[in-house]
Amino acid sequence: MEVIVNKNTVEFSGLLNEDSAAQLIQNALKEALKNSSDNTVYVDFSKVKRANSCGILTLYKVLEFLTGKFVYVKVPRWLVEQFNISDFLNENCSVQSIEANFYCPQNDTHENVVLILNKDIPILEDYNDFKLVLKNKDGLDLEMDFEPSEYFYFISAAAQKLRGSTTT
Repeated sequence: MEVIVNKNTVEFSGLLNEDSAAQLIQNALKEALKNSSDNTVYVDFSKVKRANSCGILTLYKVLEFLTGKFVYVKVPRWLVEQFNISDFLNENCSVQSIEANFYCPQNDTHENVVLILNKDIPILEDYNDFKLVLKNKDGLDLEMDFEPSEYFYFISAAAQKLRGSTTT
């Protein structure tokens, strides 16, 4: 795993697995906290292609012992799925934006789109009837290639918390 600290943002790339050193992750987050004027660190896993349970557990344990506010940006699908099955978003963590898969029926293509919470995705307590149709760069309609009530479950489960913590 590679880690880049850019002021108060930490960008991860590679694989998050049993070979990902907790000390490397912790040192990067601590450095970003020192660079932050308000004790907020933006955490970007969009370049991490895969993660396994060992890597996710390492990250969870590192975050558990750090003091600060951690805001996830451009959250990839594998991490959204983790948010949906665990208590990953504790009082120190929130989400600014996520990646989501969309399908364009006009040209039979798939696109990965970054969606900003409280802008592109309203913070709701129920996404059963939620529809989001976007346009691609060619002006063609994009349809959600996921079930909103499942994919956005972590948002509805933490709606009150996220309403107060999202930034655009």
